[in-house]
Amino acid sequence: MQSYTIYEPRTVPEDPVKRAAAVVFVKDGFSFWAMLAAPFWLVHHRLWLALAGFVAAFAVLQVVAGLAGLPGASGAVLYGGLSVAFGVLANDIRRFFLERSSYGMIGAIAGNSRLECEQRFFANWSRRQEHNIQEQERPEQTLKKGTI
Repeated sequence: MQSYTIYEPRTVPEDPVKRAAAVVFVKDGFSFWAMLAAPFWLVHHRLWLALAGFVAAFAVLQVVAGLAGLPGASGAVLYGGLSVAFGVLANDIRRFFLERSSYGMIGAIAGNSRLECEQRFFANWSRRQEHNIQEQERPEQTLKKGTI
């Protein structure tokens, strides 16, 4: 079972199709691709500041390994440890930067696959959008004085 948090820009377009295209799903838990290829994962998600932090952390580990006189293979072990730690934290970092860049969390959903989660979310989301449109089109009912 997979779970996702769902984010939407705080300023949403009027067009429901453009609004749906702006929705971002972020998986909860460990990210295999972030662990395997962290710099590429960061570039793919356009997390430039996090990329700079990752490169800086890697450089610091290399310098510390060199000053400590560790053999060359220790650099691979240190990079592996950094990669595993990043795989654990990657989606949390992505959530942090989404919230910082004017996205707000609009929900969470769980399902057997990402496709199922997206289908379930957008089925409910489209019903809410139709309901909101109907509410806007309905003329306001005013109460006359003396009526209940």
